[in-house]
Amino acid sequence: MQETTIIFKGLLIFLISLAISFFSIPKLADMALRINLVDDPSCKRKTHIVSKPLVEGIGIILAVSFSCILVMSLSGLRGFFAGMITLIIIGFLDDFKDLNPYWKFMGQIFATIFMIYFSKVILLSFGDIFACSPINLGIFAFPITIFCTVGVINAINMIDGLDGLAGGVSLVGLISLSILAYINNQTEIMLLGIAVSGAVSGFLKYNWYPARLFMGDTGSLFLGFAIAFLSIAVLQSDNNYISPVAPLLIIIVPVVDTITVMIKRVLKGKNPFVADKYHLHHVIVRLGLDKKLAVKVIICISIFFSFLAIIGTIIKIPDYYMFSIFLVYFTLYLTTSFYIKNILKFKLKLIRGLNRIF
Repeated sequence: MQETTIIFKGLLIFLISLAISFFSIPKLADMALRINLVDDPSCKRKTHIVSKPLVEGIGIILAVSFSCILVMSLSGLRGFFAGMITLIIIGFLDDFKDLNPYWKFMGQIFATIFMIYFSKVILLSFGDIFACSPINLGIFAFPITIFCTVGVINAINMIDGLDGLAGGVSLVGLISLSILAYINNQTEIMLLGIAVSGAVSGFLKYNWYPARLFMGDTGSLFLGFAIAFLSIAVLQSDNNYISPVAPLLIIIVPVVDTITVMIKRVLKGKNPFVADKYHLHHVIVRLGLDKKLAVKVIICISIFFSFLAIIGTIIKIPDYYMFSIFLVYFTLYLTTSFYIKNILKFKLKLIRGLNRIF
């Protein structure tokens, strides 16, 4: 009986969130156009050529908020909603008029502090990732939680570069984290993940290639925060079955991409937070895939690693084996990234050679 109730609540909160997102976003888009809250395509990094509305992140947030209020108890989620409100303000100001990066980071830090203080969601351990003993964070739990949460928020923000990409990768992550919460008997966390999944599904109707509108920083910062919150919260059940590495595998694509890009910027003597066109989605497009296919490839990679995380949890694969998967992917991606220019040059020579022959 209880199992049926949980499934019913999950389906209900998904449909409510999906419906609110689906029907509210076009109206918000009209409002954005009237106040000129649009994404300017004049920036060299942009891949679109027409200005697109930017308030759709607010539509996602409205859908999540109302569906949660209608279906579930919010007593353990005060930190989540306090952090969400903080990021709404920061994201909206940044979308409307580019905000100083310092204030964006401060907003993200305060959102994380609210998450820790009000919801008691804090990263306590990295697990037994080196086959010695579990790495418990102790007094470092607070600063490391802030560092990791802010890192995930910015990883989702940075991967938001092609139509449907941030939304698609986030949807995979949210569904996967909801499954982990279900395995861990965390009903509220599962329902929250499903609510955000429904909202993102409604948004993707308008954001899939060719996109009619974008989520803006309001949406990407919120999604990053939601994923970070769920990733840590699923580890905090009284009878926890989830390896700390499982959420890391679920968000491996944006996390590894962000770490790699920042390492390369530092090695070149550049500011690690200055944007460029060397993210995974940029590289795949330059290798010859069209934008829609590039998004599908990246989403499939996310699905693959999320599947490994869920299966690893179910069959109880040790932390160090799961962490080895992360290290192998990270090493291969980082190493390959240093040869991208050579690969592109070889591709260009090959095309020129074939053109001469034919």
